Amino acid sequence: MDIKLDGFVQKITTAARILSVLGWILAALPGSAATYYLSSTRGDDRHSPSEVQNRQTPWQSLQRLNQFIPELAPGDSVLLKRGDVFYGTLQLKKSGSPEKPIVFAPYGEGALPVITGLSALTDWESQGSGIYSVELPAGIGPIQVLTLDGAPQPIGRYPNSDEPNKGYLIPEALPAKNQVRHKVFQGPWNWVGAELVMRKNHWIIDRQKIISQEGNTLTFLPGSDYETKKGYGFFIQNHRNTLDQHGEWYQDQTSHRLYLYLKDANPEVVKIEVGTLENLVTTLPNTRHVVLYGLHFRGANGTALLIRGGSHFRFSSGKIEHSGENAVLAQNMDHLVLEQSEIRNAYNSGIYLRSGNFQATIRDNRIANTFLFPGMGQNGDNNGFALFSISDADTIARNSIVNSGYVGIGFRGSHTLVKNNLVDGFCLTKGDGGGIYSYTGKSNPGYTNRVVTGNIICNGVGAREGTPLQGTDLPAPAEGIYLDDNAEQVLVTDNSVYGISNKGIYLHNTQHITVRNNLVFDAGSLLFLADDELGQPLKNLKFSENILIKKEAPQVGMGIRSPSFDFEAIGISDENRYVDLSGTGISFFTQNTQQKTERFYSVDEWKKIAEWEGGTQITSHLPQKTDATERGTAFSSTLIHISKGDASCTGGCQVTWESDRQIRIAGTEEVSEVKIPLSADRTGVGHEVSFSGISAKEVVMELYLRQNGAPYQKLSASRLVMIGKEQREFNVNFGPAVDKGGTALILRLFQGKEQTILTHLTLSPQANTNSRSDSDFFLMETNTSETPKKRSLNGTYSDSFGKTYNEEITLAPYRSIFLIKEIE
Repeated sequence: MDIKLDGFVQKITTAARILSVLGWILAALPGSAATYYLSSTRGDDRHSPSEVQNRQTPWQSLQRLNQFIPELAPGDSVLLKRGDVFYGTLQLKKSGSPEKPIVFAPYGEGALPVITGLSALTDWESQGSGIYSVELPAGIGPIQVLTLDGAPQPIGRYPNSDEPNKGYLIPEALPAKNQVRHKVFQGPWNWVGAELVMRKNHWIIDRQKIISQEGNTLTFLPGSDYETKKGYGFFIQNHRNTLDQHGEWYQDQTSHRLYLYLKDANPEVVKIEVGTLENLVTTLPNTRHVVLYGLHFRGANGTALLIRGGSHFRFSSGKIEHSGENAVLAQNMDHLVLEQSEIRNAYNSGIYLRSGNFQATIRDNRIANTFLFPGMGQNGDNNGFALFSISDADTIARNSIVNSGYVGIGFRGSHTLVKNNLVDGFCLTKGDGGGIYSYTGKSNPGYTNRVVTGNIICNGVGAREGTPLQGTDLPAPAEGIYLDDNAEQVLVTDNSVYGISNKGIYLHNTQHITVRNNLVFDAGSLLFLADDELGQPLKNLKFSENILIKKEAPQVGMGIRSPSFDFEAIGISDENRYVDLSGTGISFFTQNTQQKTERFYSVDEWKKIAEWEGGTQITSHLPQKTDATERGTAFSSTLIHISKGDASCTGGCQVTWESDRQIRIAGTEEVSEVKIPLSADRTGVGHEVSFSGISAKEVVMELYLRQNGAPYQKLSASRLVMIGKEQREFNVNFGPAVDKGGTALILRLFQGKEQTILTHLTLSPQANTNSRSDSDFFLMETNTSETPKKRSLNGTYSDSFGKTYNEEITLAPYRSIFLIKEIE
């Protein structure tokens, strides 16, 4: 066999793995094995099978190869010439043996051989205004993939994704189950035949065919069992009237024509290709002991690798790009190995392992740009994962997963190891998902022995657009590590989670979970627990030795949502370390779904009510940012001082003014609420609220923006400050209010019948201060490699345990460290 290993060896960093790979390649080299050659540029399909065992006389096409594959013997290999492009589907209709796998691999010099499902389109006709059309070859079904000069292009849509709220419109009404009403439909265009792309909730985006239009109302065929909901948005795609941006396209299946908007480009100069093959690799239901090594698959209109059963299938050191649905879809396959490969631009899911698989190994892959085009994935649940498996005994290790439209890594099953993966950027297209996510559901088969360890999960952005969160700063539901409905028997340890919109580690309806020695930084809730009617109650949860770092005022240390709070049954949280960088203190939160109440707690109150965190340490490191007095006279002249008459108690308190600049809020119930109306003409302007506060005991004060009148919708995320026995100053910023009517600032104090005094309460346009950057006062360093990593330091730092670092630090593989810089 003639296989060039140079590029592959560069990716392998340990001698053991090199020997392992060489072992299975050499196993295919017994003396009686045959090697067959294929070249699209030099081959000839008229050669005999004996002639194509000479690289000078190869076959040319996959069609000829597929005719011969049933005659391959265990140990045989098929080599494709590097630099060549082969159009067609590789049909794996023969199996090898444990000692003699059948191997498909490259030979020669140059780039990996490409197997493509893309066809070039020529003879375009101008339709005017930058739109061109071409007649499609007979037999082509719905096109999913179109590329311009190799770059994938989304279907044309209205409104465009670069318009406000990323082009989602909110229905004015939902007249019937499959109808939507909006004033934009009263225009001159008829949208019948187009697709209505609708967010049904945070985690579902369905594409649905429009079957009729009457005035401003569209009727559509349902895309899934999920129904439309008030407050969720839509756009229209796949219609000629949507074509107004370069690269947008539309397929008219009735006239068998494709329309493309190119603005000023010449279609005879641009390389335009579309997906004309659904699959690039298919297997029989019992395909066994086959290796695909060093092959590049491009442009499957559906799924590139369709694996339908068998055992011991290996895909190694290859590439898969531009998949109209999934890059890899496997079912009923034992001992599947996907390793050291790159998967890019899968429109639905990257790797999707359905039921019936066993002991899959997915390691050392890079999976990028999954499910980034809303409206081009599939409908319903379980779509949009970079990697998703429901098999038992999986090993998911050392993968780099970047830019996922929904979940980074999803897993079910027993005896599963998720170790040393990087998930960077997720929930970019839809939400209520996680960087690492597990779900069991009502069937609850009782999975056991699952470990999530040494992973780095960051930049869970969340997708507000097309949801009731659209246009607000309320946290979008993107969670770092998310164990959902009836997930149990999971050890979550030594992970790093940071830059998360909503919850850092989120346990929902879970039991028998251990969360130990994780670092969570900069998340809406560092830890959050919840149970409801969708699953089992929280039980036997253990949290210990975690480092939990609050960066901003809205962030909460730990929250629990439940109809009841039996802390002893829920479990225990202790021996953790909380660090506050915001200067507003660490607070805790409960939401009682039965009584429909919410409450924030100080650390001491939380220890008392939960009997948790007795051995937990809490420290504060306030960054040295620019003081408000340095902002200049232009800023100072816009200050509005809140004085008598501007604030009123709306529940649980009495408000008195000690002077024109001092307000006393005396609690008469558990929660005191004060409302301060803001001027309606300040719509679109951010606000900074400044004050100093002192209280008889340490209390949490929640600040947020809300509609001044009915329906009293919340317009911002809450900001939380801890007011104590010593006078402290606070500056809290809010972005622009989205409501065009009256807006109010709400202050809620969880003080019981104590009193709090606020002094110099002022309101001003949100300051554009020259604050010092984060790197001026802390360092968050991660190591996503398999070797130790050194980092030079530009000062003296200390960690959460008080240990100091001066010149450099050394990080172990797949570990992180958070350091506070000592300000000179």
